[in-house]
Amino acid sequence: MLGTMQGDALGVIQYLGPLMKHLIGEEMTKTLLDFFQKLSGEGGEAWWMAFKRFLRKENPWILLLDGGSQLERWSLIYKEVFGLEINVTSIKIPAQRLGFECLLVIPKGLTLGQIVTVLRQKFDVSLYVEDLNQDVTVNYRVNTETYAIWIRDVVEADEDNKNLSANQLKKQGIEGVTLMERLLYELIYFTETGKHLDVENWTLCSGSLNSGGGVPGVYWDADRRGLRVGWFDPDRRSDRLRARAVVS
Repeated sequence: MLGTMQGDALGVIQYLGPLMKHLIGEEMTKTLLDFFQKLSGEGGEAWWMAFKRFLRKENPWILLLDGGSQLERWSLIYKEVFGLEINVTSIKIPAQRLGFECLLVIPKGLTLGQIVTVLRQKFDVSLYVEDLNQDVTVNYRVNTETYAIWIRDVVEADEDNKNLSANQLKKQGIEGVTLMERLLYELIYFTETGKHLDVENWTLCSGSLNSGGGVPGVYWDADRRGLRVGWFDPDRRSDRLRARAVVS
């Protein structure tokens, strides 16, 4: 939606180019064209959010190097997207393990329904059931308080966990993401890159169970250009069904 609006604005500026050069000068016209091209291209959401931070005289670009700077990123995301204020100083960050570079922060009280509403403002989301708040009844981590986890910063879910069912992962002591954690990762990844996770495989959200004992899964359907949320039997395993391990 943002890309379409900014693309329309870009077309207007290009059409009015000669007039704008006369009114504001060639250099400023070129700068505006460049800005709207970035807004309408891949990563446009990130450029837009950075621009809004610039207008507030905040640091437009957050360096994602360590837990502290990533906490700042999440604080900005929740403030701008959900209107939530989170106190990052009180969040306990787990000890980081090699290969787990991405910090996810899940705020107290946020619901699956709220996340889906925000995602649907950006792209199509298909759910196996509309009321995920009611249907996803078990989560191995619950946001009664704000918490943080580490995951691998990869587009496709962990290859190490392919062909392992949720029951097998549990027996091996491998913690996997919950459905909420996976959807939040989709949100921040799309916001910052304009791209999607799991374009070839499904993330098996082995940290969650639905009311029937099934395990939620998430996949970007490139053909239908939408995010799909389905569910799988806890014994189901496949090369294309992979959990994302967490450090909590």
